[in-house]
Amino acid sequence: MFTTKKKKIQKYLEQMADDNKCAFDALLSDYLDGALKENLESVKIERVEIHIDWVDDMKCIGIQGRYKEYYMDLQIYPNEFSVSFDLDEPDEDVIYPLESKEQIYSVLSEAVKTL
Repeated sequence: MFTTKKKKIQKYLEQMADDNKCAFDALLSDYLDGALKENLESVKIERVEIHIDWVDDMKCIGIQGRYKEYYMDLQIYPNEFSVSFDLDEPDEDVIYPLESKEQIYSVLSEAVKTL
């Protein structure tokens, strides 16, 4: 039977005990209810496109967007995330350990201040 990616993620989150959820799980919840895109837009990231890789050996939230004339690439994994900005091709990323969902927005907010 065919199950959509969003339904698989919802089922995964429903099976997790609340005290067992990590920052990645919180970001998945934000993705499902639209808060992830809203929060990215609140730090001035525009044209947000979100792609979820959800297979047995890899779970990733991939996000592309724009900040003014800069392209942004954000890859979020269960234990770490990487972010890069570039005028042409954002491929030189900085990797951070994933500690909280708020950390993502804080790092992005600081990054855009330096552009």
